[in-house]
Order: sequence, then C-alpha cells, then structure tokens
Amino acid sequence: MNKPRLYARIVSATAFLALQGTALPGQAQETNTASPLDEIVVTATRRATALRDIPASVSRVDRADFEEKATRFIGEELRGLPGINVRTNDQGTYTDISIRGVPNRIHNDTIVVLMDGVPFVTGDDEGDMEQLPFGVVGQVEVVRGPTSALYGRGAIAGTINYITRPVTDEPQTAAQAGIGSHGWRQAAAMIQRPTGDASALLISAELQRADGWRDRTDRNEENLFVKQRLDLNERLRLNLTGTYVNTKQDLAGELPTDIHGVPVELPGGRKGNWNNDGAGFYKRMWTSTALLDADISDSVTATTRLHYRHADTRAVQGAFQRFDPAAGTVDFSGFRVDGDTDTYFLEQQVDWTIDDHWRVIAGASAERINANHIETWNGEFDFGPLFYIRRRDAATGAYLNQDEWLSSRLMDAHARNETQAGFVQADFNWQALTLTAGARYDRFKRRVFYGPSGTGYGPDPEVLVKDSDSRISPKLSVRWQVDDHVTAYTTYGEGFSPGFGPLWSFRNRDTSLAPELSKNIEAGLKADALDGRLTGTVAVYQLKRSDLLQLLPVGASARTINSGRQRSRGVEVEAQADLRDMNPGLALAVSYGYTDAVWTENAFLEPDTNRPFDFTGKDVAGVPRHAGRVEISQNWAEPAVTVRGWADISGDYAYDGANTRRAGGYALVNAAITWAPIDSLEMTLTGRNLFDREVNTVISNNDGPYAYYPQAPRQWVLSGTVRF
Repeated sequence: MNKPRLYARIVSATAFLALQGTALPGQAQETNTASPLDEIVVTATRRATALRDIPASVSRVDRADFEEKATRFIGEELRGLPGINVRTNDQGTYTDISIRGVPNRIHNDTIVVLMDGVPFVTGDDEGDMEQLPFGVVGQVEVVRGPTSALYGRGAIAGTINYITRPVTDEPQTAAQAGIGSHGWRQAAAMIQRPTGDASALLISAELQRADGWRDRTDRNEENLFVKQRLDLNERLRLNLTGTYVNTKQDLAGELPTDIHGVPVELPGGRKGNWNNDGAGFYKRMWTSTALLDADISDSVTATTRLHYRHADTRAVQGAFQRFDPAAGTVDFSGFRVDGDTDTYFLEQQVDWTIDDHWRVIAGASAERINANHIETWNGEFDFGPLFYIRRRDAATGAYLNQDEWLSSRLMDAHARNETQAGFVQADFNWQALTLTAGARYDRFKRRVFYGPSGTGYGPDPEVLVKDSDSRISPKLSVRWQVDDHVTAYTTYGEGFSPGFGPLWSFRNRDTSLAPELSKNIEAGLKADALDGRLTGTVAVYQLKRSDLLQLLPVGASARTINSGRQRSRGVEVEAQADLRDMNPGLALAVSYGYTDAVWTENAFLEPDTNRPFDFTGKDVAGVPRHAGRVEISQNWAEPAVTVRGWADISGDYAYDGANTRRAGGYALVNAAITWAPIDSLEMTLTGRNLFDREVNTVISNNDGPYAYYPQAPRQWVLSGTVRF
C-alpha cells in the first residue's frame, strides 16, 4: 500500500468508545452529552474511579455499543481501541489479543482476562476468552500496560475486565431476536424484578445458531445468567452470580500460502475447509461468584470475592503443514484434546481512606486450578517431523491415506496450579498532585502427573513434574490535576509471566527458567472541554520485555527457553466530540494507535535441526504500526432513529519474524441503523464489511509465511427487542 495514502487514511483512523450507561438487551439509549472522563471504571486501580483520575491508558466499551455493532464473538468488541490488535481464525474462535505489540506465545498468555475482577486463566496458563460467558457481559474495561502490581501473573501487556450486567430495582422484561447472513439466528430473553425492599434478581437466557460462512463451521450456543443483588443492611451488599454456557463451534482450518504469504488457490476458495472432518471446539461451563462489599466504617470498605467454575472442553483440530504444490496434497496432523478444569478463587481486599491526604488499598488472594487433559493424535505415523499425518487430494479434497491412520493417546496429564499473592497500594494527595506507589508479591507453583500413554511414544512410564517461583511487581505513578478539565500523569509499572505454559510443554520443564518480565513507562493527558462535549486522551509509552519465554518445537512437544528481548513504543489517542452545534444529535469519535514493536535481541538454534535463526532488529510479526477506527453517528429524536457508520483501519504488518514481506493492511466500512417506532420496540440493522473486502490473517513459522485464515465477507444482521 502507498505510504502517503496509508498515512492519510490513518489520520482519520478511529474507534468509537460508547461511554454510556449499560443497557438491558436492546434498550434504547439517548445521546450521551456528559463527559466520558467522569464515567466510572474499576480495573485500573481496583476501586471505582473517574476515568480522568486514573494514571493509565484506559478504555471502556459498553454492551449497548457492541450489541449495535452486531458483535457476535468475544474479542470483537475491542477492535479499534488504540494499541490493541485482534486476530481471529475461524468464526471468531481462538481469538488472540495483543496489546502494545506484545505477541502471544500460545493463546492470550501475555494479558490478564478477568470477569468481575476474577482471573479467567486456564490450566495451561492461557487467557482462554472463549471460556468466558460473553452473553452476560455488561461492559468491558481495558488497561494498557503491565499491571502485575495489581493483578499478578500474565499481565505482561495489559488487563481486560469483563463486568457482568448490573441488577437494579427497576422491573424489566425484554425479549430479543435476530437473524443474519449465513444462517445466523439468535433469541434471548431477560427478566429483572425486585425480590424485597433491598434486593433484586436478574435472569437472562440466550440461544445462538449459525451455519457459518465457511464450509462446516456451524455454531450452537446456549447460555443462562442469574444474578441476585442483596443489600443485607446499610453496610453490607452481596452480589451472587451464576452462569451456564454450552457451545459447539465447528472449525475450518488454515488455507495455504506461498513463501511470500500469497494465498494458493484450492477448490472451494476462501470458503473451503481442509481441516479434519468433525473439527470443532466444544465447551460446557458453569461459574458461580459471590461478591461481598462491607462498609466496616465510614473510611474502611472490605471486598470479598469467592469464585468457582468448572469447564468441560473438547477440541478437535488439524495441525497444518506447509503446502507443497509438487506433492499434490494438503497435509495436516490430526489431534484431539479432552479437558476438564476446576478453578477455585478467593480474594480479600480492604480500602482505607486514612485522611484527606492518604488512602491505602491492600489485599490477599489464593487460586487453585485442577486440570485434567487427555491428548490424542491420529493419522499416518511416520516417526519423523510430519508426525501423525493426514493427506487430502489438493484437487478433490478426498483423503488419500485413511487406511494407514492410527490413533494414539500421547498425554494423560493431571495438573494442579496454585498461586498465593498479597498486594498493597498507597495514594498520597497534596493539592493538585497525587502520588501512587504499590507492589504485589506472587508465589506460584505447578505439579503435573503424566500418566503412561500406552503407545510407547508418549510419556511412558508415568512421571511427576514440579516447579515453583515467586515475583515482586512494583508500580509508581504521579498525577497532576492541571485544572478542572485537564489531567496529566506519568506512570511506571512491571509485569511478569511464570511461563509454565501449556501442560503438553511442561513435561521436560527446566526449573532454572526465570519469569518473563516487562517494564513500562508512559505519560499521558486527559482533557475535556465545552461542558464535556469534546473529550480526549493521549498516552505515549515505552515497554521493554526481557527473559522472553519462547517455545521452540521439538517433535510433537516443545522446549521452553529464556532468550531474547523486545521493545515496544507508541502513541495511543482517543477523542470524542458532540457536534450538536453543527447539527443536533451529531457525534464523532476517533482513535488511533501507533505501535513500533521490535526484537532488540532474538537469536536461537532450532532444537530439531540446530539451524540458527536471528530476528534481532526485526519488527514483531503480526503487529501493524498504524491502526484505529473512525465513527460518526446521527441521532434524531423524531422519528427516533440513530445511524452510525464506522471504519476499521489497519496498516500493513510483517508476516514473519524475518520480515520478508509486509502487507495485509485494510480499511473495512460498517454501518448500523436503529429505529424505535414505539417506546417498547427497537430494531437494528447492522452491515459489516459493506464493500466486501477480502482480508486474510497470514501466519508463519521460523521459515516464513505458510498459511492464512480468511476473514469474514460482508454480513448483515437484523435484530429486534421488545420490552414489557
């Protein structure tokens, strides 16, 4: 793409951040003219704080906004936020989020994903967003930059907190239905009722069905959400939350590219599916959370969190092999992972306002994750680098070696992860200045019992592997309230990852490995003008990672090493304007992120071949330097219509570690129109990728690009909500 043309587009690249009150499903919203900087967020400081008073780069997205945009899969609601890169494969499953150019090793293992302040971490140390019940989310809060001083392990690049819908005393009943492209159907219902003088109950349920735009990518999901609010007395408030999610998502695999990342044409094109027959992701999950707020005195508040969840998961997939046109076959290894996980979490936090100058927040937490994983591989076993291989004819898609397949259990792992932590943060206010200092101590350990595989190829006989470590993570910030409309801040924070990684990579654990570290320094401004009708935030930062934990492939497993360093620096901008003076009901929002992510040291030997690789000085693959969103909206009180148009814009990115090709930039135009003909009825028509642009997410290994995931074509969704 021509650079001047790209930069001209980037000037208008933006993201609309709807900082409105959370709506019930389909509930209409009036245009918000209050300053977004006065809205409340909680993730950045562990207490309810006005956005402009948080010394960090923070964004918030509400349900009313991402529902209107027809957001179907978790992670999509983050598109367009500055400094955040969202990459998906099939149908939104296995969504990878990178913040400030920090890539994932496996699956969202460089960020912390929370629900109501509770970490959603799997037994593989991953932030598996697909296990979070997205249908119950009321708002999403994002903190960019390392946050281990408050949230512990994994917070290398940032934190995402999904907050469930609030329960109010207002009686509400609503029903919602939607239809869309490629067989999308959705139905939901909710009821909210007071259950006493000081309590209320909210119950919601949802069904989703879809055929998928690629072959064999059907989706079925049911979720149920129950939340009870109990005001026990004037000083005690209890929220009890329960969720149930049952999902079946069929998956399509990668499609081949040449060494330059250019797609190779196969029968079926972008809609084709060359994955395993029956490939898919299946999950059934229950969660229960108790959140107790106690006003011990006028200056001391205690918050207790108790959480339990159980997940039954099954993943059937194919590990794609580099395509060789001369062979005339598409090859991949077949595998299946069955898992069940139990998570227990307890946290006690105390918030103490000592006087007009001092405020302290402190707490302790404990978490235990019991995970059992059974891993089965299938295909033709060649005792070589191809491992268990399946071959499809490149012309017909028919299997060629099915008679040679065998199925072997290569892992039967029973793991226990435990983490104990204590944290403290103190704020000192003096006139217009606020100084914040804090630290957190984490002690973490893992114990895995690997049962015999019975095949002779896996861990046979049984073996027990243990490791433990600890880390202290500090933070420091200074905030200056310049006047009633402008706040300036500078902050320093650290993050760490224990790097235990997936269970399959832990069997040959090197206990001398150090936690991976990140250190971040940033400065920012937050301002509003014209009675809050014009608001904006800007942050500049530099983030450095060291002792990188890299997974290097060794046969069907991997070896983890501490090797390399990364430097990211950039600018994050968000702005919002109420343009009522130009035209009543007109609003504009922009966001832009510049991300310069470079390997300052990244050299290693490939374990299987001893081939040297050196990516030092190269850009981090998959990270565009320029990205953002622009949105304009118009609301008319009569005839109760709101029209929104937004464009997601991304610059080119390096396809692989060696930076052999830079491409993949795009500009996708979307629109939505909402009509409320009567107070109790609202209808929204949303169009995504209106010009039907072809976008491909290219993936690579050490030898360069080899495959891509095609992204969705133009799609339409029509939804309606009736309130009683």
